[in-house]
Amino acid sequence: MNIIKYPNEKLREISKTVKLPLSAEDRQTLDEMYSYIKDPANGAVGLSAIQIGIAKRMCAIRIVGDKTIGYKLVNPKIIKHSAKKYYLEEGCLSVDEEHHELIGRYDQVTVMAYDAIQNKNIIINASGWLARVLQHEIDHMDGILYIDYIKKEDE
Repeated sequence: MNIIKYPNEKLREISKTVKLPLSAEDRQTLDEMYSYIKDPANGAVGLSAIQIGIAKRMCAIRIVGDKTIGYKLVNPKIIKHSAKKYYLEEGCLSVDEEHHELIGRYDQVTVMAYDAIQNKNIIINASGWLARVLQHEIDHMDGILYIDYIKKEDE
C-alpha cells in the first residue's frame, strides 16, 4: 500500500462523504486498508483513506490488546466528547519525522458511523487509546495532522 507522506498537500484535502450502500470499490478499499493495518510488520493501528490518496471519509482501525477491536468505518463523526483531555506522544504512518511533544486528545468520545465489518450503522462509546485513535483518523479526514496540534500549543 502506498502511504502518502507529509508534506504532500493531498493530506490536507477534506474527505468527501461516502454514499451508502457501499460500492464494491469502496468495500474493497476498506478491506485492503484493514489488511494493511492487520499486518504487525506495518506497525499501524489506524489508516484513513486520504493517506492512500482517496479523499473519502473512510478508515480502518484495529487495536490488539486483551480484546482485539476492529472497525472499517465509513462517514465517522464525533457526536460527543468529554471535557477532559489527556496528553501522550503520537505517531503517524504519513509523518516520518519523530515528534516527542505531548498531544492533547479527549479522554472519551462518542462516534457515529457505518461499520463495514458489521454492515450497519453503529455508535462507538470510546475511551483511552481507542478514543485517541478515532480522533486521529477523523482528523485525517478533515485535513488535520497530529503535528498541527504541536504548532498550536507552541504558539
